[in-house]
Formats: sequence, structure tokens, C-alpha cells
Amino acid sequence: MASSHDLDLWKFMINGNCFRKLVDTTASAVLVVGPMGAGKSTTIGIQTGAKYEAVKEEVDGRLKKVYRCVQSDNRRPQTGDGYTSKTLNIGLYVAEERYGGYSYLDTAGLNEDRTDTHRMWTQWSLATSFSLLPKIKCVILVMDFRSLVSERGSGMRATAKSLAPITGSGEASRHFYDSMIFLFTNAYEDGERVQAESIIKIARTQLSEQKKLWEQHYRQVDAQSRADDPQIQERVAILTFLKTLAEANGRVHVCFPDTPAQSESQRLMVQKMIGKSAAITKEMLTDIVATRPTSNLEVLQMFAKLATEPDSRLGGKSYTEMLRQRADHLQQLVRLKEKHKERLQAIESDWQSVQRDMLSTLWKNRDELSQQKRLAEERMNQLKMSEAPTVIATKEVKKSHPTSGWWIFFMFGGGWGWGKQSARETLDYRDAWFSKYEIKGGDYTKDIKEHDSGKGLLKIDFTSTEGVDLNVEVRFFRPEKDTEETTRLIASLERQVQDLTSQIQDCDVKMVAFQGADSQKALVALIMTEKDQLEHADQDLVEQLDRTAVQPSDDFPQAPSQWSVLTNLRGVLSVLIEKQMLPVDLAASTREPIESFLHAWDHVQKLLRELERGPGSSAISLKSSTVSSHIEDAPPVKPSLRAIARLSWAHFCAESAIDKVCLLRKDSKEDCVAVSFFVHRNRC
Repeated sequence: MASSHDLDLWKFMINGNCFRKLVDTTASAVLVVGPMGAGKSTTIGIQTGAKYEAVKEEVDGRLKKVYRCVQSDNRRPQTGDGYTSKTLNIGLYVAEERYGGYSYLDTAGLNEDRTDTHRMWTQWSLATSFSLLPKIKCVILVMDFRSLVSERGSGMRATAKSLAPITGSGEASRHFYDSMIFLFTNAYEDGERVQAESIIKIARTQLSEQKKLWEQHYRQVDAQSRADDPQIQERVAILTFLKTLAEANGRVHVCFPDTPAQSESQRLMVQKMIGKSAAITKEMLTDIVATRPTSNLEVLQMFAKLATEPDSRLGGKSYTEMLRQRADHLQQLVRLKEKHKERLQAIESDWQSVQRDMLSTLWKNRDELSQQKRLAEERMNQLKMSEAPTVIATKEVKKSHPTSGWWIFFMFGGGWGWGKQSARETLDYRDAWFSKYEIKGGDYTKDIKEHDSGKGLLKIDFTSTEGVDLNVEVRFFRPEKDTEETTRLIASLERQVQDLTSQIQDCDVKMVAFQGADSQKALVALIMTEKDQLEHADQDLVEQLDRTAVQPSDDFPQAPSQWSVLTNLRGVLSVLIEKQMLPVDLAASTREPIESFLHAWDHVQKLLRELERGPGSSAISLKSSTVSSHIEDAPPVKPSLRAIARLSWAHFCAESAIDKVCLLRKDSKEDCVAVSFFVHRNRC
């Protein structure tokens, strides 16, 4: 069960997702990977048109060379300090056509593994991104040259090993290495700049050393024992990485963007290398996702929890309940708007007929609320009694059989295979109790070492058929009534019943009030009071959602609002529904909260659109929530006139657009006048 601290972390992570942008973009994707502090952010900034220059800054009492952005037209990744990763989501940065038109995907640092929660999110979000992308045009690996040579290349070996969460270690990893180009930063040796040829030569020397170590370690070891060696994947990753770099003629660039002109030169050179890279197709990406754990069920369960978990900052209501409450206010305003104008006119001629009409509407609304309450109570009772076996956890047991890795090239001189061997892996489940389990997958044998469902213990050794990858999923079940998800759903339904009961009581009070209206004047006062009350109630709701959702932290000093988290949660869930990425056998206790949340969101948006158009819209006054993602990007720096015009066009319907433009850049008055002409000429 996640703690409140974990939930806060999930809110931060979800608030920064860009899955909707990822689906909507049509540009070719370039995946940028590398350790924290290697220079990924600067690289992406340059490829999207930013200009940098080298300056000396004092860091810990010493002068250090750093790259400062001196001009950019767009937002770009914020450079970090090299020690704390600022990125837990894939960031999307689309270059304009004049800069190549590629979409650059900024990933978390390869060594980003602070907690299981961080690992689960980055693992899932990366797999989901691969499932959404039509292809990856190129993979850019950004490395600090010092990691290649210091301590006999220990930093390089760490980078090679940490690539595994992205590339995998099976045969599918070949696609990543075939597509990879290498960018090296801080490439100095003995005070002189290092050339690409020297880096390739260093890689060849280290490759020779690693081959010797491989032969010494495995000379007397049989094939299956090698496959079972827990260090085999790390050794394969190191050899594969070094062999790729050693043969990367024309795919290595050494970065020295010391001036704006050199920044532009680097952009053009890297863009040319991207154009020549071997693309990773949709089929290849599908193969890659299939070879590694995704934590899919656990993440979906967390989404359902976030949608239904009551929040003390929201008066004990969940996001779904807040949306439903707002929808109720808006629905009543829609009904008022539709009849308000005509009703006031009708009151003058026959106020008693209007009174009867109002009472009829209230009775109808009360009947609808009573029906909703009855259905919620029936669903609660059904869940409390349900014995349906429901998945509470899945554990993926995946491992490539030892036929992959270019390392075999060194032993036998042959491609990617070394014969048919088995993959072996152990499932060791020690978690929540379960009533039964089942194993999905084929081509394996199993040896059950421990099984105690009441204590939540299961240990099984799996061995794949020779020559076949191990790809097994173990699913753990409980009766639906006993799952944590069902408990949360029942609690949410109980709060919904309480809310509906309160609304029914409000209807009863209103009916008494309207029945007691004994004059035209009294009826008009009641109608206007109801509108004002609904507007004030909606405003209170919006103000609650505009408050911060979590406490700021060292990693996230800018805490998002509740509305921002809610909006970004909707973004990722809508993508999963739209792309049919929810498992068909997903338990109802997980699927229902997700679908209910999206239904409540869509209902609110539909009602807002109805209130914004048609007669009487001007009489309704609603407050808008502020929506902002967790943005860690750096803003434009001295943007060009063309960029200023584009930024202004995005806000051209706002009266203050020109003032905002002139604040962006301290240019001449004539420039601002020119932008003003452009904006006003194209105003709506």
C-alpha cells in the first residue's frame, strides 16, 4: 500500500508527463540518452536552435568551464547540476523545420534509480512511450569523455551497464546499437582537444582488454553456466557497447560549442548524422517492449488509486468526486441558463405556472439523484459480496536465452547466436496474501520452491525451453471483495452516496422554498439566489483545486496545483483509453475508477462548453482554474523577432499580448511596433 509520501511523488511524476504531446506530434523521434550531467540538455537545446558560449564560473571555489545559453527561440531542457536528476519523465522538444524538424525525447539519467517508485515510473513511462511511437529515427548517447578514460574506463562501463533498462540485453538490443550515434563532452586530454578518431581508438583498446578478461573468465565454463552467471548481462553490455563505439566511424562527434557559431556547426553535424542513422521501426519497438518488465498493472492500479483516493486537502474528496460535484453545479447552471431568460419573462405574465414548472424540475432532478444513489448502493453491495477471482498483482519473469550479444563474435566469429541454451530466472514473491495464482506463457519448466498463499509467499525457479526466451507472467488472485482496489472503490461509492444524499436533501429544501413563494417578487428572488449560490459554490470548488496538491521538495521546488495534477492525470489516462492500452482482462476494480474519472472529466468539459455559448451565457460568471505542468524547461533567451511574433500569435486574443512580447526581449521600440502590427493585423 503506497504511503501519502509515495502518492505525493506520483503526483509530481504524473504532472510532468507528455504522453498527449507524444501522441499528437508527427515529427520523427530522436531518443537522447546518457548519465546525469553528461550534457543531454545542452545537446537538445543546440539541436532545437539554441546558441551557447563557453564561460568560466566559480564552482566550489574553483573556476570551471560551463556552457551558457545566449540565444534560443523556444523552451529547452533545464540543465542540471550533474548530481540530482531533474527529469523523471520523457521530455518532448520539437525542432522547427529550419532546424531539422525532429522531436527530441529527453530521458531520465541512465543512473536514475533512487527508489522502487522512481524505477517503476521510468520503466513504465519508457515502455509506454515506445508503444506510442511509430518509430525512433536515431538514438543519441551523450557521454562525458572523462568517463571513458578515468579509472580505466569505469564510468564508461557503468554507462554501458545502465543502458540495459533502455536497450535491453536480448537480440532486440541490436536495433538500439545499430541506430546509435555518440556525442562526447569535456573531451580534453593533457589540455588538448580530443578528436573522434582518438575516441574510437580508445574504445578499440578497451575492447581488446575486455575480450581478454572475458576469455580468462569463461575459458573453462560451459555454455549453460555462462548463461546463468548473474554478471553475464553486464559483461555482454560492456562488450557490445565497446564494439559499437569501436566501429562507429562517422557516428562520433566531439562537442565544443564554445561560441554561437560552433553551436550551429555542431547542430548541422549532428543533424547530418541523425539523417544517416538506421531507424528503429514500430515492429522493432514492439519486440523491445516485449523483452523487459513494464510494471504495467502496478502503475494502472496507482492511477486508479489517485483517481479515487480521498485527499484531506480537498475536504476528504477524491479527484473523481470533485469532478462529479462540479458537474452537478454546472448542470444546474445549464438548466438555469436555458430557462432563465424565458422564465423571468414568463413570471411577469403567470408566475404561478413558473412556480409549478420549477417544482416539476426539482422533482425530476431529485428522482435522477435517487436513481444514481440506488445504483451506487447496488454496486457497493455487489462488490462487498463478489467472490470473482481478481488479479491483485502480476510478476513478469523475462530473460533472453543466451543467443544475443555481439560478444559471441569474439569467441566463435559468428553473428548473434551461439547455439541453443535455456534462460533461467527465479520468481520470489513475498507480498500480499493471495487465494490462487496462475502462470501465463509457454515454453518453460518450473520448480516450486515455496508456496504459502495465506502468507503471500511463492518462490518458483523457471527454465525456458532451449533456444527460446523466457517470457512468463505470474498472476496472483483474490476474491474481488477482498482486494485493496475494491475496498477503495467501495469507500468512494460510499462517499458518492453521502454526496447524493446531501444533494437530495438540498432538493427537498429548495422544493419547500419554492412551494412557499407567495408572490412574483419572491419567486424572482429565489431564482436569482439559486444562480448566485451555484456560481459561488463552483468558485469555492475551483479555488480548492487551485491550491497546491503536494508540498514542495528539494527535487521539486515548484509544487503543482490540484487542478494541474488532475489535468495531467486525465492526459495520460485518455491516451491509454484512446490507444486501447488497458489490458482486456484488467480487473473491474481498477478499470472502473479510471473510466469513471474520465467520464466525470468529459461531463464537466461538455457542460462548460454549453455554458459558454447560446443565449444567457453572459449572465453566467465562472472562475477558470490555472493549468500548468511541472515545467523544468529553460525559457527563451533573447528570442528572434520571428519567435516573438509566434509567441504573440499564441496569445493574440489577449489585450496584454504586446506588453508580454516587449518584456520577453529588450529590443527597440520599432521592433515592438512591428510585432504589434503583425499581431493586430491577424487578430480574431
